[in-house]
Amino acid sequence: MSALDRISQWFAVSRHACPICGQRRSSHSPLLLPVRHPRPRRILQALCGVCRSDIPWITHPLCRVCGRAERCGDCARRKIRYFEACRCAVRYDDRMRDWLARYKYRGNERLAPILAAMLAYVYESRFASMSIGAITSVPLSPERLGERGFNQAESLAVQLAEWYSIPYVPLLRRTRHTEKQSLKSRRSRVIDMKGIFECMDDAASVTPRPVNLLLIDDVYTTGSTIDECARIIRGAHPYSRIYGLAWAR
Repeated sequence: MSALDRISQWFAVSRHACPICGQRRSSHSPLLLPVRHPRPRRILQALCGVCRSDIPWITHPLCRVCGRAERCGDCARRKIRYFEACRCAVRYDDRMRDWLARYKYRGNERLAPILAAMLAYVYESRFASMSIGAITSVPLSPERLGERGFNQAESLAVQLAEWYSIPYVPLLRRTRHTEKQSLKSRRSRVIDMKGIFECMDDAASVTPRPVNLLLIDDVYTTGSTIDECARIIRGAHPYSRIYGLAWAR
């Protein structure tokens, strides 16, 4: 194959079925946001132009704490914070709620690489220059893990860690089961999160020196989950800095 033929292939219109909608529509449109790593970039390029244009990227976070695109009352009310900051890839609108439900509750594992690839943009633009020492994730209770069969946050975290050659370290476990946080008020979330996590027995020895730790979750709502996780992690790693990375806000 000549060099000209190879270049033509790069710009050829793809008619493969979109992994989101299943339609055989063209995916030949520029990415809305740059992802340099070839593997997540290739995954995002497989989306058809319609689905790609539906992604509500958070390109200009207004809140410096949680990365929200609007003014944030939750962060203003929090007097003590155990994580440094959090950044999120997309707004949690109706379309993104559907994508996550198909992956998280209906077991459509084909969506996992897509959601992880969306996290890759935030990692590259916000965290890649920070020398992240390890990636961890928010754990599920044994009851919830048995119900779903997988931890969605862990799956995304492991994929991101593999792409960027960062150790994935499971640092936390849940001490008790709680009802779904999406059904609760902000006050109930804060109360429910207290004492719900603990460090793994060997967590202190896994990352013995102070590092920048990246904590992954799927959705950031009030920040109660990430903040409580960060509080527990800092008990074992008091000089480490914990940053949150969530798929949606």
